[in-house]
Amino acid sequence: MVLSSCSEDGKTSPDDEMFDDGDDNPTTVVKPLLNSINTSDWILMFEDNFDKFEPTKWTKNNSTRSRAARPGVGINQWFWKPENVTYKDGNVMLKSEKVANDVLHCGGIFTNNLFEFKYGYIEAKIDIAETLFGTHTALWLQGDNMGNVDGTGNDGAEIDVFESAWIGDFTKSVVHIDGYGADHKANTRRYETPGIHSGYHTYGLLWNEDMLEVYYDGEFKTRYQGIWVPKVEEFLWLSTGASFGGAANTNFTSRKIGEYTEAKVDYIRVWRMD
Repeated sequence: MVLSSCSEDGKTSPDDEMFDDGDDNPTTVVKPLLNSINTSDWILMFEDNFDKFEPTKWTKNNSTRSRAARPGVGINQWFWKPENVTYKDGNVMLKSEKVANDVLHCGGIFTNNLFEFKYGYIEAKIDIAETLFGTHTALWLQGDNMGNVDGTGNDGAEIDVFESAWIGDFTKSVVHIDGYGADHKANTRRYETPGIHSGYHTYGLLWNEDMLEVYYDGEFKTRYQGIWVPKVEEFLWLSTGASFGGAANTNFTSRKIGEYTEAKVDYIRVWRMD
């Protein structure tokens, strides 16, 4: 017997369906928050509800040298540090902390060599870090061979589902191909994200052999096709970092050393689309 229910706003809830086979503990069938796609045949192939750190799924970022400086927001050095990744109340907390006048420490986790996949639907429920702190929150993918130069992303791409680097109710997705040198190409798309600076929202990416589609709170936002679509396995990344957007509106320089902001990630899931 399948028990189903609908949320008050008519959207699919991740807890909508449960299979009851007579056991005392029926199995929850987790569905994506999508408003316009039939997901009944999709199979969940990766999930983390962040009750604790699972080293079989994730590696904590540990920068050995500074990432790219962000002088526009007063940050000349910033690093990913393992201690900036913690777990609380079923969330992974990605902290961005001011540790010196122009230095920021951030948190990130990634699945390289632990979970990599080709094609699927990714969904993460995130409460972003404060952008006015000079911090952006990101959900992204990376391919091991995206630095190969062939004029396409077939052999891998950096796919930024979102980077919350602005103070308005919008964000941007970006696909980077052909490395980060002279041959680098990027395709940036701005899309509207009502309420992004308040509470949790879901961010989704549908990836198949023909396209990448970006979703926010279950709503379609933008699509990439052609040379921008990877044809190889990629891995997941969740992180905070020093911001590159809205420079005139951040106040990192006025914050005291030791002050911080955190992104909270409630879950991330990946489905295979059969």
